[in-house]
Amino acid sequence: MLKKAVLGFGSNFGARISSLKKAIRELSLNKDLNMLAISHVYETEPWGYADQNNFLNCTAVFLCRIPLAELAELIQKTEKKIGRINRGKWQTREIDIDILFYSDLIYKSSKFEIPHPLIEKRNFVLRGLVELMPGYIHPTKGKSIEYLSINSKDKCKVKLYKHNI
Repeated sequence: MLKKAVLGFGSNFGARISSLKKAIRELSLNKDLNMLAISHVYETEPWGYADQNNFLNCTAVFLCRIPLAELAELIQKTEKKIGRINRGKWQTREIDIDILFYSDLIYKSSKFEIPHPLIEKRNFVLRGLVELMPGYIHPTKGKSIEYLSINSKDKCKVKLYKHNI
């Protein structure tokens, strides 16, 4: 069972670029994940709770050989290994890894939803997705990533960061 897992990475506390690199490296070392592409790194204003440091964000596409539940568990273990402390929703994070898409799967549970339910409302996610897969049609919105980006109502600024992964 091969799936394409599209993951979003963010960090706004501590060594931000280092945390992103560690997360990408840790997931890439897993035999069941092969990274196909990674976006540039973007510095972004915080979304949801504005009174905190800017985030560094990037997006990556992986060829995935494990079921969604195992991928979610692997991501949580990776965040913990890198030092994430749970401070509450939309608060400061050493690392945050979101599953944005898992092929064209539409899934909802009490823990998470696929596709991620806020993709079209977040410029920091859309910027990396446009770079990697502009023509991809969002499974529940029926619109391309590029269309969603152009029509985003998010006012948070996103700029290319000086370093890449």
